[in-house]
Amino acid sequence: MHTGFLKMDNEGIPHDIPKKWLKKYDEWLKKYDELDCWSNQLTSLPESIGYLNGLQELRCWNNKLTSLPKSICHLSNLQILDCSFNLLINLPESIGFLSNLKLLDCYSNRLLSLPKSICHLSGLQELNCSYNQFTKLPESICHLSSLQELYCHNNQLTSLPDSICHLSGLQTLQCSSNELTSLPESICNLSGLQELHCRKNRLTMLPESIGNLNSLRILNCSCNQLTNLPESICHLSGLRELWSGYNQLTKLPESIKNSQQNVVYEFKKYLKIKRILNEQLILDLDTVSIITLFY
Repeated sequence: MHTGFLKMDNEGIPHDIPKKWLKKYDEWLKKYDELDCWSNQLTSLPESIGYLNGLQELRCWNNKLTSLPKSICHLSNLQILDCSFNLLINLPESIGFLSNLKLLDCYSNRLLSLPKSICHLSGLQELNCSYNQFTKLPESICHLSSLQELYCHNNQLTSLPDSICHLSGLQTLQCSSNELTSLPESICNLSGLQELHCRKNRLTMLPESIGNLNSLRILNCSCNQLTNLPESICHLSGLRELWSGYNQLTKLPESIKNSQQNVVYEFKKYLKIKRILNEQLILDLDTVSIITLFY
């Protein structure tokens, strides 16, 4: 339950929250557990924001922030930090002290990397670092044992770390719109993964052991350079949506004919439909609910 709520959105407040104001009302402000200052023209947050040690939610999205104050590390009760839609070029190393943080949203900034200290956010459940300028994710990210959702799409990632398999609680991985040429084989050890979105990359193949992802419900690998799908895909007993359009597929795995899954298959442009029809492969997919062909 919120003990206090301080809202400063769209009220034309100054570009900087006055430091003296925060210090003067220190005791009064301690009762607030939520601070919303989104959609203003803020260029910075004062170091004195660290006095708000009762704060649980900080939403400063859609401003003009280029950095976050180091004193943010004093917000020991913070659970939600939304600093998306700013001009951030880095996050402070001190962010690793936010041991109670559950959601970190730094979507749409100018970040080149994540601080190494992020590995100390043991309670983090959702990380959204999409629409930045990452070329790689730090190995330390794989120590986030509580992470359930990782969104890193629309960056410049050329690979995912092999140690991603240590994210044992991961349920959703969204890595679309990057420069990935392959997925690490170790990704297939994520037994709890339910959604894998890797569309619009440069993938030429999927890991052969992808069939080990027993919990997978959605696989979107469309808009890549795939020429085939691995035979083990038929082992994805929970799969409900397979999006594989806009690739270079010329045939489907033989094993998929015997699959008893109720999957939505999407075969789009670049799929040689006539060849598949001649092999009567589609006719054997009698358990499929919808087949959409675009050409």
